[in-house]
Amino acid sequence: MTPAITLQAVTPAQHGLFRALYGLYLHDLSEFTDFYQLGADGAWSPDYLPTWLAEDDPQVNPFLFWLDAQPVGLALVGARPFPHMRQDVDYRLSEFFILRHYRRCGVGRRAACALFDRLPGRWEMLQLPANTAATAFWKRVLTDYTGGQFDTLIIDGDPAQRFVSPGVAG
Repeated sequence: MTPAITLQAVTPAQHGLFRALYGLYLHDLSEFTDFYQLGADGAWSPDYLPTWLAEDDPQVNPFLFWLDAQPVGLALVGARPFPHMRQDVDYRLSEFFILRHYRRCGVGRRAACALFDRLPGRWEMLQLPANTAATAFWKRVLTDYTGGQFDTLIIDGDPAQRFVSPGVAG
């Protein structure tokens, strides 16, 4: 039996875990951009996590992905009227990360679907132009998730996709 993926909104007690996973995510991104830099103190800069981990802000939604009891990844979702998204969408997938050990075995696909099921509405996501693997991943996931009913476009020079999630009743 395939272990279940659980999606959990980040609690204050999980901020340390989230910060650790986010550092790994930024390390992975450093292959594609020099925007984030590791400082002499071991901290990544710029650091947007204080904004994302602010309590009681409905525009920012940090999530952790778990495979059974093991943390395997994270997502940061902006909700309208989040300032870094078009106003004709409800959600923007700002960041998505799965630990390397769990890639290429369906964990990322299942995590993404759990996220989209949880938040029905109009979505957009962008990828760094140099991260062609991410763009290919999202096109495969969205082809399956939406039955091919998504738009591929360029937003501010970045490859992007838009689609509608019907969510899951329950």
